[in-house]
Amino acid sequence: MKELEKTKHISISTVVFILVILIGILTFKKPTNVYKKTNRETLAMVNTQDYLVDYSNVDPSNSVFIDIRDRFEYSKGHIDNALNMPTADILEAESIARFDDLTNKGKTVVFYGKNQNEANSAWMILYQLGYDNIKILNSTTQLVDNRFLVTDFDLEKPVPNYLDIFKGNTENSGGEQTMAPVTPKKVIAVKKKKKRKPEGGC
Repeated sequence: MKELEKTKHISISTVVFILVILIGILTFKKPTNVYKKTNRETLAMVNTQDYLVDYSNVDPSNSVFIDIRDRFEYSKGHIDNALNMPTADILEAESIARFDDLTNKGKTVVFYGKNQNEANSAWMILYQLGYDNIKILNSTTQLVDNRFLVTDFDLEKPVPNYLDIFKGNTENSGGEQTMAPVTPKKVIAVKKKKKRKPEGGC
């Protein structure tokens, strides 16, 4: 009797387990967006800065501007014919379909925001998804007297290697040159004199 109950429990557990697996397989969905580029490839592109483009160098006939700011900022002013697509909406099915369409037409997509840093997230997401036709506008944008102004952004120059400088080595076009060590100046602390209290009466 006990063995029969044990067998019933095992068979019920097996059926439930198989049902759970079947439901899992039937309801499983592949992810809609899969990264096609590795972090290393993305970092290599970031180091080249080939993904940046100046406003004056954009060919309007072959490019589409996409404003990644929120709808309120976009409504106050934007580049002519620019589409509004906030970063939060980049991975929506409608947005991906639009990017696929622009890619098939051979168009360059140029993201812009208040500055180039604001558009970095949107560019990085799409670049890792395999879109090579995405650029970032290397400009700052602002609304001045109800006019939308775009100003090219000056890229920072490479920061010197301060470790080498402090060690006393600087690199010249002619080779290495050693700098004379700098001796620190002695600092002598000067004691402040205490103010005397006024003496005497009226």
